[in-house]
Amino acid sequence: MKQEKKESIMESKPYPTQPEDPYSQHGGAYYQPDYSQFDLVRATQYGIFDRCTELIEKEGVDVNTLDKENVSALHWAAINNRIRIAEYFVKKGAIVDRKGGILDATPLHWAVRQGHLEMVVFLMKHGADPSSLDIEGCSCLHVAVQNSQMGVVAYLISKGMDVDLLDRNGMSPLMWASYRCFGLELTRMLLTMNASIALADKFHKNTALHWAVTSNNHNVIRTLLKAGASMDALNAEGQSPYDLAKQKKSKWIVVQMDLMRRDKGEGKPVFLQSLTRDKAVQRYVQIGLPFFIIFSIGAILEYSSAWFISLPLLSAVGMIGYYTMHWFTLIYSAGNTVVFGWTLGTKAYLYYNILTVYLYYVDSPFILASFFVNTVGLYYCFYKSWKADPGYINTTTSEQRQAIIELVEKNSFDFTKFCSTCLLRKPVRSKHCSVCERCVAKFDHHCPWVENCVGVGNHLYFFGYLFFLFGMILWYIYGGTVYFVKACGPYQDGIWKAVTQSTRCAPWITWGYANALFHVMWVGALFFCQCYQIFWLAMTTNERLNMSRYAHFSDDKGMPQSPFSRGLLGNIADFTNMNLCGLVRPFRVDWYRQFSSEVKITQKTV
Repeated sequence: MKQEKKESIMESKPYPTQPEDPYSQHGGAYYQPDYSQFDLVRATQYGIFDRCTELIEKEGVDVNTLDKENVSALHWAAINNRIRIAEYFVKKGAIVDRKGGILDATPLHWAVRQGHLEMVVFLMKHGADPSSLDIEGCSCLHVAVQNSQMGVVAYLISKGMDVDLLDRNGMSPLMWASYRCFGLELTRMLLTMNASIALADKFHKNTALHWAVTSNNHNVIRTLLKAGASMDALNAEGQSPYDLAKQKKSKWIVVQMDLMRRDKGEGKPVFLQSLTRDKAVQRYVQIGLPFFIIFSIGAILEYSSAWFISLPLLSAVGMIGYYTMHWFTLIYSAGNTVVFGWTLGTKAYLYYNILTVYLYYVDSPFILASFFVNTVGLYYCFYKSWKADPGYINTTTSEQRQAIIELVEKNSFDFTKFCSTCLLRKPVRSKHCSVCERCVAKFDHHCPWVENCVGVGNHLYFFGYLFFLFGMILWYIYGGTVYFVKACGPYQDGIWKAVTQSTRCAPWITWGYANALFHVMWVGALFFCQCYQIFWLAMTTNERLNMSRYAHFSDDKGMPQSPFSRGLLGNIADFTNMNLCGLVRPFRVDWYRQFSSEVKITQKTV
């Protein structure tokens, strides 16, 4: 009775997998099956190569013999990833594209469903056709997408399969990914491979966005919208994705679509809609707004001494800032430049005060010279941090696909070290920046204050920028203190009265002084944190924050340790790329092509 039940379960499985565990039915005690009694299917399932050869060579069993489910031995070798046995079967004349099983699928379908990349490569090298359809009308590419086999999908498309190949129902791989795959990587990869986002299936006329809404696949909604998926495309029933989301009462999806509609100008003043969609105008407004706010607050404080005048004016500035941000900031844009504008506006305000006021009160030639030297260093390092290539890893489409093929066929494809968006093997210490949408070599972080990533190409300039910015703010605080003492003093009644006296004496200067005190804290914290990470830990910000994700940042005892550290002097030499008076020489590493954490000295020594 138990045997009959077991057989019925096997028959109901579209793609049977490896047979029962030899421990399972014997109370946990291992038993040795009698392999000499195995037929060809069972021997293949267990991977008993000698028994397979014995059956074919000595007992005359046909390699293409089908079992009661119309399944060949090669199918079983494929689903269980028995490469050696599959090679033997093919040499003995096994039909590579034989269809069988409940889904009338080929061995390649079976290997694809299980994600056996090595078997997929083997079968395709021996003529297996990935475009062959199973009983459901799905090619191997569609089966791979349905089962989230990203490595197989990347390989099949790189080998020439059409990324927009339709199955018998007119479903593209992107539609299946939107409907069935709740991870984001596969959808991103298909979009990077230029999958069409506007295609609609044959029967329902649903686009990929329709299918994502139908299955409540929240993870891919934002990605599809950012890629340009239409919220207004109608299916066979006259429903748009937005209509479907409302019908299904998917509040989160409706909110996302409403935000996208707002980005496109809906709900904004008619006379501003064309401007709010212009990226150049958005950029200038976002950068200019902080200048307006910072200087307006200073002017109001300076020229409106009565609170009943200054308070309404400050409120008006706040309202202007709020509505400007509301109209000219895009929710689905990664290129928000307001923070960048704020740092430019703050520096402009501080330098205006220095050049128009402080220089008349600071009379020390040495301190004045230090200011001008610091200013040159500050703006040089700022410009290089802002405009220099941070270390983008560039590849062409043909290079991407050739790299995928080579990695897969050499059995060295590791998706944890592969960027599904940029379609490249990630060098060690690199990371994909979600703001820039690029992979950056030796990635530190994306810095909105310089509107750029910080990586191998500009990290030294960024460090210099922090150093000189910290020095400039300290100089401003020193100059402000000198100004207050000479222009607003004397101070005799405690710190609080000194603050109120300074505020009444020079509100404009006090506003700048307050900004300097605020900025000196975060700039100083960031600068000293960078010093600690770079010179003591030999880590980037990304590595320190995500250390647990990288196995190479643990020693033999599991304690955190950087494999790239050479001690304090060595780390300084490596980062600055300078010979420290002959004491320590820097190691040079091509971080664009370094894929192992085991950096050899012969690769690094100057």
